[in-house]
Amino acid sequence: MTSEMSPSRGLLALLLLPALVSAASVPNWPQAAGPNGNWRIDGVPAAPIHWSVALNQNIIWRSPMPNGGQSGIAVWGDRIFLTTFDEYKTGDPKFSGTILGLCVSAKDGRILWKVKLEGPVKSPMMYAYSDSTSPSPITDGQYVWFFNSSGEIGCFDFEGREIWRHKYTPWGEPYPFNKQHEPIVSGDTILNVEPLDGNPPDKFGWNYLRGLDKRTGKTLWIAGDATTTYTTSVFGETKAGRPAVLTGRGGWHDVPERPVGLSLIDLSPGQAGKTIWRFVADTDADGKPLAVPGSLAAPTWQALYVLHWDRQYAYWFRLNPEETHLVIDSSTGKLLREQSLIRNVDYRQWDPKARQYIVHRNVNLRDMRELSPRNQLDADDVIRVMPAWHANIAINGYHYFLTTVGHRRNQHPPKGRAGPSHCIARVNIETGKVEYLEVPVTVIRKPDVADEKVYGVAVRTQTLNAEGQDVAAEDRSRTDGWEIPAFWGSPVAIDGNIYVTTMLGITYVIDSKAKILDESALLSINDLGPSGETWSLNSISYAGGRIYHRSLKELVSIGSQ
Repeated sequence: MTSEMSPSRGLLALLLLPALVSAASVPNWPQAAGPNGNWRIDGVPAAPIHWSVALNQNIIWRSPMPNGGQSGIAVWGDRIFLTTFDEYKTGDPKFSGTILGLCVSAKDGRILWKVKLEGPVKSPMMYAYSDSTSPSPITDGQYVWFFNSSGEIGCFDFEGREIWRHKYTPWGEPYPFNKQHEPIVSGDTILNVEPLDGNPPDKFGWNYLRGLDKRTGKTLWIAGDATTTYTTSVFGETKAGRPAVLTGRGGWHDVPERPVGLSLIDLSPGQAGKTIWRFVADTDADGKPLAVPGSLAAPTWQALYVLHWDRQYAYWFRLNPEETHLVIDSSTGKLLREQSLIRNVDYRQWDPKARQYIVHRNVNLRDMRELSPRNQLDADDVIRVMPAWHANIAINGYHYFLTTVGHRRNQHPPKGRAGPSHCIARVNIETGKVEYLEVPVTVIRKPDVADEKVYGVAVRTQTLNAEGQDVAAEDRSRTDGWEIPAFWGSPVAIDGNIYVTTMLGITYVIDSKAKILDESALLSINDLGPSGETWSLNSISYAGGRIYHRSLKELVSIGSQ
């Protein structure tokens, strides 16, 4: 791996972004990644840990939505903002480029007003890998910006009056993939991902972070390095206090941006869009140097993760020749160390016959056999670790991720299936120790009956909207999302507790400070509705002591009854 560093620029007299938030309360959640833009908030009152929509436990209100949607939830005071598809019309194909931006009352869930945004490139509705509704709104307390990844952004005041619209033609081969880039507000600038104007032939299909003036929608700058739309770019500050965003390139379906790797992009005044450093993925699937550094993408190198970083480190994964975790110096882009995700790991595996955990310490996952009925290996199979796309977060000295299950998307020798089965995993950033904990796929809830935890099997679900109409364009959206694997919403950490949701509407809450990643570290397993009837690709938002979450059918306010 190689890295490139831009010239030093001296100290900044003025930062474009406000200081990172760590307050006694969180009255607002202005964007998907929260007040700090890094999916974390600390030093706040305890957020709800336990809830069940299926049993109406700790649910303040539930509000049916006009149609399904995937965006995150922005909150400011008594206003909530999110997007859905336009109301479904019977007989229409399940493809659309038209979405609704909604303003909802935080007090009772009433829809206060809605606006329509139309894009030129349609997407399948409720697609397991993103759709037109996926990017989340952002707000500054005076205005709200709604994003349609099919090609339109709209700015509105808090009464729903239009201020401006910005249209563009997204890369659409075959769909406008834009799930995991979440818009970022940076002072008076909005960061969106778009192709270059006119889509020039030498950069056809390439996407870039673009800074838009939040007051007018006019382009202020375009980043020098490209961004793959599968990437979740993350905001932060360098050790020197410079505001920046970490972004990346490389993925499936021949995404064109090169060189494959990571870039830290400056957001400071006068330097916005310039590259601070670039980390280039320069090894092939056998670990040998590439003739052209940065030319090899998935499955060996892919930027389908939340690109977490802090003032000390940036984090990434490599999948060939052996699955590893990378720790990169966030000041220089230099690789500091690489840790195997396979060797010398601890693995807490659920035994479906004994109905208890088996603890394997310091084992090699290549030598392990799956007990999960879903993930049985062939005689010549091994376990191949593929961290779940976008289901990762770095916090309290660990990098947490979920594992995908059962598929064969990485067939570089040795032959194997993705696993281990249905696990939450973490890497100790300093020591490199890796732990895996198998978790239930879902929970069956019944009144006055103990929960039934379901391990190791495939679970199907429905894709019905609040009107009972099946709005999903294809059958993969009716799976549990572990094997496809779906683009789950990014994890959120509130005062050290990690919240991560799967496509079944199951939200795991994990104690990131746990000394051992065992069953006691899994604080709760929550639901957004009955198992097999619920669908979600969303992250939580937290404001005013409440959690806001959503399923295909409804928006939910969660608190203490």
